[in-house]
Amino acid sequence: MIELSQEILQSVTKPARYTGGEFNSVRKNLTEVACKFVLALPDIYEVGMSNLGLAILYGILNRRDDVACERVYAPWIDMEKIMRAKKIPLFTLENHEPVKNFDLLGFSLQYEMIFSNVLNMLDLAEIPMHSSERTLEDPFIVGGGPCVYNVEPITDFFDFFVVGEGEEILNEVVDAFIKWKSKNRPDGRRGFLQSLLKIPGIYVPSFYEPSYIDGKFAMINPTNSAAPLKIQKRIVRDMDLIPSVEKPIVPYLDIVHNRILLELFRGCSRGCRFCQAGICYRPVRERSEANLRQMARNLVDSSGYDSISLTSLSSADYSCLPRLIDDLMDDFRQEKISLSLPSLRIDSFSIDLAEKIRQVRKSGLTFAPEAGTQRLRDVINKNVTEANLMNACESAFKNGWQQVKLYFMLGLPTETDDDIRGIARLAKKVVDKYFEVTHKRNVKVTISVSCFVPKPFTPFQWFNQVSLEEFERRQKILRNEIRDRSIVFNYHDAKLSILEGIIARGDRRLNQVIETAWKLGAKFDGWSDLFSFETWLKAFEVCKIEPELFRNYAFDQILPWDHTTPGVDKQFLISEWNKSQLEETTHDCRRSTCVGCGICPSLKVRVIDHAGETLPPVEKKSVVENSETGKFLYRAKIRKGSEIAVLSHLDYMNLFMKSFQRSKLPIAYSEGFHPHMRISFATALAVGTTSDSEYMDFILSQKIDPVVVKDRLNASVPIGAEVLKIKILSGKNKSLSELVNRSRYEIRVPVANSEVDESIKKFNESSEIMFDRVTPKHQKTINLKKYLATEISYELRDSELTLHFETIITPEGSIKPVEVLKSLREKFFLPLCMGEEKIHRVNLTRDGVDLI
Repeated sequence: MIELSQEILQSVTKPARYTGGEFNSVRKNLTEVACKFVLALPDIYEVGMSNLGLAILYGILNRRDDVACERVYAPWIDMEKIMRAKKIPLFTLENHEPVKNFDLLGFSLQYEMIFSNVLNMLDLAEIPMHSSERTLEDPFIVGGGPCVYNVEPITDFFDFFVVGEGEEILNEVVDAFIKWKSKNRPDGRRGFLQSLLKIPGIYVPSFYEPSYIDGKFAMINPTNSAAPLKIQKRIVRDMDLIPSVEKPIVPYLDIVHNRILLELFRGCSRGCRFCQAGICYRPVRERSEANLRQMARNLVDSSGYDSISLTSLSSADYSCLPRLIDDLMDDFRQEKISLSLPSLRIDSFSIDLAEKIRQVRKSGLTFAPEAGTQRLRDVINKNVTEANLMNACESAFKNGWQQVKLYFMLGLPTETDDDIRGIARLAKKVVDKYFEVTHKRNVKVTISVSCFVPKPFTPFQWFNQVSLEEFERRQKILRNEIRDRSIVFNYHDAKLSILEGIIARGDRRLNQVIETAWKLGAKFDGWSDLFSFETWLKAFEVCKIEPELFRNYAFDQILPWDHTTPGVDKQFLISEWNKSQLEETTHDCRRSTCVGCGICPSLKVRVIDHAGETLPPVEKKSVVENSETGKFLYRAKIRKGSEIAVLSHLDYMNLFMKSFQRSKLPIAYSEGFHPHMRISFATALAVGTTSDSEYMDFILSQKIDPVVVKDRLNASVPIGAEVLKIKILSGKNKSLSELVNRSRYEIRVPVANSEVDESIKKFNESSEIMFDRVTPKHQKTINLKKYLATEISYELRDSELTLHFETIITPEGSIKPVEVLKSLREKFFLPLCMGEEKIHRVNLTRDGVDLI
């Protein structure tokens, strides 16, 4: 087990990325399970924790008694530096166990620019980089996610891949591992990989060999008689029959998607020709509305989130969406749960829906025309018109919206300079529409323009991606066309998109390029401030590989990814390419005739659509107490234990707000457009400090026995937080920030020798001790003695010094205990081992009197 010292946690940004212990996380005894599995996303915690797929698999695996599933994410630069310096191997969040001690390590490969992070994490974990170098002591490395439809550029580093959806296949993999392990691991690592060939949807790259002719990829052939010629994706046939997330892990930090993700359906039949997901997740399989409402109820109850995002590739295409939104709004009206639709199609957009979902909180309004002219929208089969966008914006502006985001792409096949200028013209028309509706000019239209990247298994997979110089020329044209101050123009780094395109359609020769780039320093390539295009160019040069090899393919050419398939017919993709060149569109097959993509028959699966379905009644869970109603003010004394000491004051407050949601206590809300819980906290506690004397005031709309309130809150808080005392206040009361004026601390800190009497005596006798407080924004000199209510008392035992003192809290501020320690060390020469101190707030009072 890896233990992180206070010194480490205090020296990195967002230390809660590495501590674990979040509400609903699962910690098992690793010695009592047959299979230890780690799920990883090769990006930081905030990104990894926002991934719905990993959350689903985490729940599925941990439902098994014979499996322990834990999590790991890429440490940020500061933490990695410390880990390498102190030789700390990559560890999991649940048990802080080194990743190398697990049986399987599964990476979710979301997009190509995180491949270098996979190598970096393997290196940090002290796991051999290449699958060929691993022994029985090393975990099996498995990949999954959207990138598995061409993993040839990273096959050297993985033992096997899961192609398609993982809910069912991952259990089959675990069963195979436990069976192989129980038989004393016959034939070593190869024996387990051989057994996986019996499972449909598994790709073991070591059982396949590529060949090349004249420096070009020719084909890939199995070297094992049991290896299939083509690996078809695995798919969940009925979404209502598989478990989704039941108890989502609730992070302490604010993550990318810090809300409930309610997956309405999988798949999309719209047929946008640039979209890999539209092919790889076909066909559409909807969840029933009754199932979704029950899922939403369970997720709210188990998480404490106050926001539900209705997610899918195109959420507005859910057949029962208007009725579902009405029912969800009704189900959660008392709990102030807001809804959001992250993906809206212009043609399916209803301002009525948008009005409904902003009844609790106003949500953003985002559309994706993708192209600036109708001609180019027909090329990409977007099947929306300028009139659709104008009508949607007009309705939105009439109903109070002032901000609209529009997403576009540059570099699409057949794109002309006029198409590029069309983006600016379209944005200007949206601005003008706002003025036409409101006669005001306070609108903000943000256009975000990415660079098109052709991906495998799309009609554009053969397209020769636009060059870097051409991308930059087109960005300049668009930038020069935007003259209205109401329009904000954001665009992507073309260099990043060029590299993504090369890797996305690369073959196995790119393994050495990716490894070389990592050795040269490539990591977090998806982060613009860390990405170095020059590093990658150097890697290609070192490996003597020409990037242009992977930029253009012919229709009759065997492609590096042809041995895996999402089930689509290659002739259908060619047909769609040809139609794009003729500017012809293809209809949506979902409720119309089949378009011949081949996926349904090849996978033996069907479209599941619940349009027109009659619903059974859904049992509603009451949150109303049988009690006196009104506004009742409570005060609670609460604890901040060592498990959550690294949380900021804001994260600590948010922890309790989610706990109130989970407790179903009738918390009161503020009035106005953005209602918030009526909760307030006392003075902030420094990060890293524990306390048995924090306070919060809150208002309930019903009078409930304080013992009941205390018990329900304590059942809803994570480890490290606790309600110690609680009471109802009556009459007029000052706020906590006005009341508290004394804070008593106990500090335990190692000391280099026992000569402490003189130092502390001089400190106590000094009438003035000046300290330079330096923050990122300013520097200020303060007199510490002005804020000390008592002298320092102490005990010394076995080279550990325990200090006691009380500080004064004023409207102008106070001092931090660590500032006292630094002064003792620097001005009074007390040899304290700074960085190893343990600071504890013993009491927070009004003139020495508890607030309860």
